[in-house]
Amino acid sequence: MPPTNSNNLPSTLSGAAAAYSRNLLLLLDCWNGLEDRERVYLPKEVKEPPQAWVDRVKRTTFDNRFEPAIKDYAGLLSVFSLNDDTAPSIEANKNNIDLMGNDLWTFFNEVDQYCLRDGWCGVMVEYPTEDPTIASQSDLLASDRRPYLVLIDRRDIINWRTTKLNGKPTLAQLTIRETRCEPDGDYGEKEATYYRVLLPGEYFVYQIVEVQNQKQLIEVDHGFTSLLEIPLVYYSVTESQLFAAKAPFLNLAKLNIEYYQKRSQLNEVLRKCNLPVPVRKGLIKTVDDIKKVPPLVIGPNSVLDIPTDGDFFFAEPSGVAIAASKDDLKDLEAAMDRMTLDFLTSGEHQKTATEVILDSTKTSANLKGVARRKESALQQIFKFWVAYTGETEGGGITQDESLLSAPLTPEQVDKLQNLADSGRISDRTLLMLLQMGKVLPRQFDIDAEVKLTEIANPENLPQGSDDPVLAP
Repeated sequence: MPPTNSNNLPSTLSGAAAAYSRNLLLLLDCWNGLEDRERVYLPKEVKEPPQAWVDRVKRTTFDNRFEPAIKDYAGLLSVFSLNDDTAPSIEANKNNIDLMGNDLWTFFNEVDQYCLRDGWCGVMVEYPTEDPTIASQSDLLASDRRPYLVLIDRRDIINWRTTKLNGKPTLAQLTIRETRCEPDGDYGEKEATYYRVLLPGEYFVYQIVEVQNQKQLIEVDHGFTSLLEIPLVYYSVTESQLFAAKAPFLNLAKLNIEYYQKRSQLNEVLRKCNLPVPVRKGLIKTVDDIKKVPPLVIGPNSVLDIPTDGDFFFAEPSGVAIAASKDDLKDLEAAMDRMTLDFLTSGEHQKTATEVILDSTKTSANLKGVARRKESALQQIFKFWVAYTGETEGGGITQDESLLSAPLTPEQVDKLQNLADSGRISDRTLLMLLQMGKVLPRQFDIDAEVKLTEIANPENLPQGSDDPVLAP
């Protein structure tokens, strides 16, 4: 019997998911560079001819500031190492953590991008269903049957229910929408939508079909897991409350759209004002004169007859509005830059050392908080992993603290240089401290530089040594 209430279907969107769906659409559009969605953000103006609208949309390029900002931040979080207590099975499979050929670092770089783009995403720890042909531990090892990770887009987690377990909110039910490509005819394919409903220790897969204008629920799969929890981790680096995190770069996406729209307006003004408009004054004095006057032809072989009290000139715009529009675009660019990591390199004026340090310190503190949440999330993911394998410790990761720290101030650099000049620290130590303080690049070869310096200044070698390579 078909469901009589749409809320009895697994396709039901939760209230929180429905409330945020419009923002998620805008975020995804910006992420994809407005591909095939340009007309949504450059709507047709009142009385604008359809072809003129189409041409206007084609002439405007979307300058994507949103996607690079997300990838820059995600890249900063990609430098981490596995802890010593990490489970051997995780260590052994770190180069193919998702059974798709992606190593642990590549996989979580994509996870971080999804999380920073949308606010949160899901990471599910999957385990292949039981194989009746596996009768021993040696069969299990030979089959390569082991856990693996799956990234779940926030948009595909469409409803959920939680319960309190020892005072902690715990997932009691969750539905994931799955889109699969299935064969259609001899060579084609079509998309089909399924709904995977997860319960502690159990799962169902449904498909909704429409028969005689009525939706019917068909169960296509059902199985059990060895866990007493739903093996999905809510992954957010900004908010710990389940499924509550907002997209941290939503305002950047909105400004990027505004920038796109205003660039379109400026382009159209410039296009229409690039050629001065010819004006002929005094030739038409009555309405009937309009019919008598031939079309205006301008060229090296044409002649214009103008009455003695007439005039002919080109009307040009003053450019005041154009200048104001350009200033407005610059303000938008500055606002977008403030929301990204560009504060160290962008801007019209050279920032003072204090401005750079204040900005970088604030960003560094924020990134460190993000890193702590990431470490906690991976600890949970590894915990689910070893719950499948039976290992005692899952372990975790440690973020590279030096990558998230603020660079040395010019005053700090001067103090270090003074210590080196006075002989209180060696040149090698100075270079190491400058590299740790982000004054020198990470790839800077300190040993090679020290050897070059010793060759150029042999008088600085210890007495009794005339080979700079052998010098201590």
